[in-house]
Amino acid sequence: MIDLDGTVTVAEYLGLRLRQAGVEHLFGVPGDFNLNLLDGLATVEGLRWVGSPNELGAGYAADAYARRRGLSALFTTYGVGELSAINAVAGSAAEDSPVVHVVGSPRTTTVASGALVHHTLADGEFGHFARAYAEVTVAQATVTAADAGARIDAVLLAALTHRKPVYLSVPQDLALHRIPAAPLRERLTPASDPAAVERFRAAVRELLTPAVRPIMLVGQLISRYGLSPLVTEMTKRSGIPVAAQLSAKGVIDEGVPGNLGLYAGDMLDGPAASMIDSADVVLHLGTALTAELTGFFTHRRPDARTVQLLPTAALIGTTRFENVLFPDAVAALAEVLAPSAAARGVPSIPTARSDISEMSDTAILTQDTFWHEMQAWLPAGHALVADTGTSYWGALALRLPDDTVFLGQPIWNSIGWALPAVLGQGLADPDRRPVLVIGDGAAQMTIQELSTIVAAGLRPIILLLNNRGYTIERALQSPNAGYNDVADWNWRAVVAAFAGPDTDYHHAATGTELTKALTAATGSNRPVFVEVELDAFDTPPLLRRLAERATAAAGK
Repeated sequence: MIDLDGTVTVAEYLGLRLRQAGVEHLFGVPGDFNLNLLDGLATVEGLRWVGSPNELGAGYAADAYARRRGLSALFTTYGVGELSAINAVAGSAAEDSPVVHVVGSPRTTTVASGALVHHTLADGEFGHFARAYAEVTVAQATVTAADAGARIDAVLLAALTHRKPVYLSVPQDLALHRIPAAPLRERLTPASDPAAVERFRAAVRELLTPAVRPIMLVGQLISRYGLSPLVTEMTKRSGIPVAAQLSAKGVIDEGVPGNLGLYAGDMLDGPAASMIDSADVVLHLGTALTAELTGFFTHRRPDARTVQLLPTAALIGTTRFENVLFPDAVAALAEVLAPSAAARGVPSIPTARSDISEMSDTAILTQDTFWHEMQAWLPAGHALVADTGTSYWGALALRLPDDTVFLGQPIWNSIGWALPAVLGQGLADPDRRPVLVIGDGAAQMTIQELSTIVAAGLRPIILLLNNRGYTIERALQSPNAGYNDVADWNWRAVVAAFAGPDTDYHHAATGTELTKALTAATGSNRPVFVEVELDAFDTPPLLRRLAERATAAAGK
């Protein structure tokens, strides 16, 4: 039991703050500069260390964990460790995932003297890597003896407020330094300016009162702040139709009346595009207007009749309401939205997708027929994780069963992200079985994380789309170029090496084989790995459309 009138170590203080925020797992790789920190964290009840084969995989896992828990912690050593993780942390910044990256750094005396120690550039300068991280995190701090607790609190509060990654450096000699425990009595709670929230509420009420064709467009911030239930209730109660960006697929159950499905400008078919174009008010709830998410900028641009809710501000047209935090803005909007008969009866997502072809049981599998089988098989209550490429663009066309979580990385688009993401998702949400769809090129980048997944006791169903290379790159340019090929791995042997004998392996090249494999996977209590043979040049319909748009946008 911690005596809050006494002192705790810096490591304990950090660990207790993480526990208050719902963190139970620590991702990372040990190194000599963070060993004092890790030893100190080991004394905090309720924290479990999850070591990864490398820092990049640990960062990807922390990203997925933060999406489900609202915060995660990634631990690396100085220099070599933190630079190995910076791609993952940059992805967390792009995708609004609040990862606390904690770096064990050299002793304060070492830094002060400019000593030429290992893991440095041998130039006596110790600020290189912190400056790099300032580019991909929303807040940064280095712990000092004088105000360690305050600095920890400041970066954690920034992560919780902005839902972005933060950077915390803990010198080796300060990890076990004792500091007052008293601030731990109060949880870190982001807060809006109440007057600003009231001004926003009044302004949005004035905008919506005469509206007859309002529509909501949801982005990934809804799930990052854990607001899917509230927005779902808003949709049901108000009758206002809702569409989702590609980054927010599954944020609202796709069976909810008035859910129009995905919106990406005129790149996608369906009712969302025409209804957004004709709406008299468009409510953007945490959207990101990047090229791929907007159909290469064919979306309706924000105008005077647009409301945009951001992490720490709300906009109505060009009027900006600062210090209105996203959860409070959504809650204010929920209060304003009254039941509306005019908005009822709007079309919803069709029960089946017309762009997924039926499958012949004995035919060689194609992308179209693979996704048809996935649509028929995917169980409710699971977490579908799709890696960048054919996996993600195929999965977008699925009608998700009720209570299904969907994870992808469509903004940062770092291939290989999804396999370690299974580790983070599975530990953050242990009652939901992960289903991973990943290409062979992507899996080759991060397959070693399979060993961590199995060691953690998870039992995902992994569908590896073996199309012998980077098919998404083939679709975009130079399909026959040698740089799009990857080495041909013996995946059965790879699975045995990384996952051990207690993992089920299946191979599927026909419809019959895939059906049997998926049926067996559903009934198995062990991790399952299904290698699916597909043609190197075959792509799902949405990826073909993306490639056409990308080529046109590039002027080729």
